[in-house]
Amino acid sequence: MAGLAGLVLAGALLASGRRALIDAAAVEPFRVEVATPHAPAPDGRWSGRVLPPELAARAVVRVDGIVRTGPEGHGQEDMSDGARSIALGDAPGLRLIEVELPRQGGAEVATDAALVGPFAERWDGAPGCGAAVRVAGAAIDRLVLPPLREKLLAAASTISLLGPETVLEEASVRLEGDALWVRVALAGSHRIAVSAKLEVRVAGPRQLGVRLAALGPVEFTGSLRTKTTLGAAALGAAITGPLAPLGGLAGYALADGYIDRRARQEVETQLSAALAVASAIPLIPERAELIVGEPRSRATLAFCAVAIESGGVSAHLSLRPDKPDPKTSEEAGRVRTRLAAIPGPVQHGVALPPLRPVAPNGDAEVELTIDTIDALLDAWTANGLLGDLMGRAQWVERVDAALGEWTTLGLAGIEVRLPPSLSPGTGDGWALTVAGLRLGLTGIEGEDPGEVLVAGRGFVRPHYDAARGRISLTGSIDRLRLSCARAGALWPCFGALLEMGDVAAKLDAQLDPGAAGLPGIEVRALLREGTQAVRAGGLELADLAITYPTPGVLRVAAEVR
Repeated sequence: MAGLAGLVLAGALLASGRRALIDAAAVEPFRVEVATPHAPAPDGRWSGRVLPPELAARAVVRVDGIVRTGPEGHGQEDMSDGARSIALGDAPGLRLIEVELPRQGGAEVATDAALVGPFAERWDGAPGCGAAVRVAGAAIDRLVLPPLREKLLAAASTISLLGPETVLEEASVRLEGDALWVRVALAGSHRIAVSAKLEVRVAGPRQLGVRLAALGPVEFTGSLRTKTTLGAAALGAAITGPLAPLGGLAGYALADGYIDRRARQEVETQLSAALAVASAIPLIPERAELIVGEPRSRATLAFCAVAIESGGVSAHLSLRPDKPDPKTSEEAGRVRTRLAAIPGPVQHGVALPPLRPVAPNGDAEVELTIDTIDALLDAWTANGLLGDLMGRAQWVERVDAALGEWTTLGLAGIEVRLPPSLSPGTGDGWALTVAGLRLGLTGIEGEDPGEVLVAGRGFVRPHYDAARGRISLTGSIDRLRLSCARAGALWPCFGALLEMGDVAAKLDAQLDPGAAGLPGIEVRALLREGTQAVRAGGLELADLAITYPTPGVLRVAAEVR
């Protein structure tokens, strides 16, 4: 009887406890209070309070899909008032915070996000050198030297000592050690051949300085030299009288040596002057539009270092996004709001590999660090470009049309408040976390739900569209969450929109190759524009391959014609 009474008492307690939880939830719905939803975490921790507190013991908190606290005792802290505080680790970027409450009819999930530093300065201080360019020696021979030979021959034909019938016998460049070895031979009315060793260094943000390190033999032959030396020999013979043969030989030798010295001095003077002029010529644009025709995509370029090896020429560059330049007071207000919400681009501390020659299977390579790409995403979020690019890709219209097929709800707009965050992955892509996306829903009946916020995690990789000559991001979304927010409180809402509308699959369709759902860089147009000085109309991109040589570094290898 005692055992039976105990079972009855235990059952009564369980039933009353379950009823209390149900009643508490019915009176006070499940929610999570935070200081600011979808915001930076300056101290590297996420803090929230589960309400009502009676539900806290059952709630499970996941960070990027990994359970951090829950009934099983993972990282349990004092939960007397429903408060939770979780260290988010040192890895920079966005964290997806999911507070899940198990229910018999299906779990409820309130979703937050936290942005973890360290954060880089946007526009102050020395820019990081997060871009590398390498050009193969064979590509220089094939693409750069032919137009240079044409310009050299055209200039030589105007020199009186050479004349209009001048031909170019040789014009070659050899990469060896840390220098360029150049040999030029021109033959016209006279023949001139010069060999020289040139050293290259960074001379300014946009210039590479070329210095004459050593001048080889200078060959000068022709009628002028013959007349000069023979005249000197005759003069020597007349002066020396009986010793005419010796005097003539001495006069010839002196005249010939004098011509060699004068020719060498003249070549050295002219070559040094020409190299000084060449060193002042900007080799890269001061600012470039990474998205052609979009001023807000501009970035300032500058040389950091240059090296020459047997395989090619390598250079490291800095790439810094321009400051926002709003044209209206309304947009200026939005820019200030975005900048206040984002402490700056997160900094992974990824460095480029040391300068080295280009791989033998490519004409040119470009490498970008994940920090450089995060800085671009940060700037493009602040100046509103990222949101406008989503608008041009018709994200709003497509989602609105999909909602209209089965619900009275509609989508009026998407506001981007936080930049997407990239993390080094393995293999052929990077992890992507998005948060701070505010949806403007229409057709809502009943109580105002507050702000509807989207957060999610997925995977992205750059894809090259050969037909368009464009690199864009493609990928997939693994976790996608909607939450409503008001006065620092988050709660689950519109979950059926994601499941019944198959929103994740529709987003994946926007991220498929060729869908143009995310911003891209017009690499073919950029190459043409940036190589106008090499050839009229610029160089053409023939093929392109994308690899990941180290975590956090993206490499684009191109074949050029």
